[in-house]
Amino acid sequence: MSVKSAILNALMWLTLIAFLLQCVIDPSSENIASVCIVFLSSLTLLAYIKWGGAADDQPLSTVALLGFCVTTQLGALLVQTAFWTPIRVSLYNPLYTFGTLAFYQGIAILVHVVYRFFSSANPGRVGIFRGFLGWAGIYRVPTSRALWFMGAIGLASFVFSSHDGTIARIASGFNFLAWAPFLLPLFTREIGPSYCNARRNNFFLIGYTGMVVVMGIALNVRVIMFIGVMTVGLLYLLVGMRSNAPLARKSVLRLGVLMAILLALSPPLSDLATSMAIARGSRGKISPMEMVQRTISVWNRPALIAEYKRERSSVARFAAYDEHYIANPLLARLVETKFHDNALHFASALTTEDAKDQLRKVTADATWAAIPTPILKALRIGVDKEDLNYSMGDYMAYLSRGVPLGGRKTGSMFAQGAAIMGPLFPILYVAICLFLYGLMDLLTRRSASGTVNLSALAMMTLWMYFYRGITSDALSNVFVFIFRGFGQTVLIYVVLFGIARMMFGTQRSRQESSVAPGWQQAI
Repeated sequence: MSVKSAILNALMWLTLIAFLLQCVIDPSSENIASVCIVFLSSLTLLAYIKWGGAADDQPLSTVALLGFCVTTQLGALLVQTAFWTPIRVSLYNPLYTFGTLAFYQGIAILVHVVYRFFSSANPGRVGIFRGFLGWAGIYRVPTSRALWFMGAIGLASFVFSSHDGTIARIASGFNFLAWAPFLLPLFTREIGPSYCNARRNNFFLIGYTGMVVVMGIALNVRVIMFIGVMTVGLLYLLVGMRSNAPLARKSVLRLGVLMAILLALSPPLSDLATSMAIARGSRGKISPMEMVQRTISVWNRPALIAEYKRERSSVARFAAYDEHYIANPLLARLVETKFHDNALHFASALTTEDAKDQLRKVTADATWAAIPTPILKALRIGVDKEDLNYSMGDYMAYLSRGVPLGGRKTGSMFAQGAAIMGPLFPILYVAICLFLYGLMDLLTRRSASGTVNLSALAMMTLWMYFYRGITSDALSNVFVFIFRGFGQTVLIYVVLFGIARMMFGTQRSRQESSVAPGWQQAI
């Protein structure tokens, strides 16, 4: 059995087992119907990846498809089953929510099939955009020093982006660079000793990982610790899903040990995440070192953590807005089902044209707000960014329930699209998927033989494409990414990579000569 088959077979078996257990956990018709929708939707995608070869010729967009499924449906099924909880619990309308998500996932898969058909016709065609990106260095493998340089810039950017204001928004654009050093083991493994001193760089990487954890606690930003682990995990998962090598017993043993370690660490890490949430009230009021001390102090008080969880669960039952769904705070960041459910529920309550017109106006204003203020003024577009200091989830809850604006509630582009466009939104989603697949494809390098390789930039941003590749919490965010965010990320990487090459020089070895042959086989 190949590594690819083993991974996808394991996911399929886990899906089936979770499906059967959910029938025991809650045999109600609503829960079983919800589980059936998720089961069929998830198996359809996994079968497409396994037998359709999607990960081979479109790896980045395939990760986006898998992320859509995991964050909205499959993740809910597996996590809720692991905690012996019905999948329908805490959801306003689970059948409508899971049905809507499965419907749009089906559209995304069909568009992906069509896009692959037309893109495979000329595998070696460079084109204007790909040629420019190649000239800019996107497809070159960075040296180890370049990765460390970009990682340092990215890690430092979190210090500024953890606050509010213009500087924070600018700094957040550099955050993705923080994961650059985590690519070192992958490049070392594929390119070999000529790439760098593996032992020395792995030692530094351990220290760097510790710095990431400490910074996450000091700034009280859990995402700093979470994304690094997820990026590395996704990279190795993608390697496995593209590997036709025979499954070795040693690899299975190593994976088993890793899973055992992760399971053992899960409870204390979950408590650490909760401790950071408890200490969040002091963010910005005390020094970073005091924040670390306070968080560790809370972490060492399990009774306080347990009481906080009970209180949160109790309050959620009677609140006008409820996000409680996944018990584990770390896994709750991975599964966004409840946010879609909330948004779909609120959007369905917008029955008047006046409310829909207000939502349309705010959607348009939020899209215009992505343009720099001087340009907005020059174009005489009457949009004040200060008036839009809320999320689309906030606004839909405000329109339907009168919930005060604020809190940055997570919304759903599907709920928003249905509210402002009705049955025409699926047509727009087809166009959105085509645009997004095309942009993702630009971050991969195609050889004349059809081999597809991920660029270093694609690897650094892999979590972003997994988490929000073909979905978002607001339509405006999708448009902003297509017309500004993607180009901004490419520009930042090209500039920093260029500076690194000027500072440290170039090495005429395999790591600087575009993508290494060994890497083509793995990613």
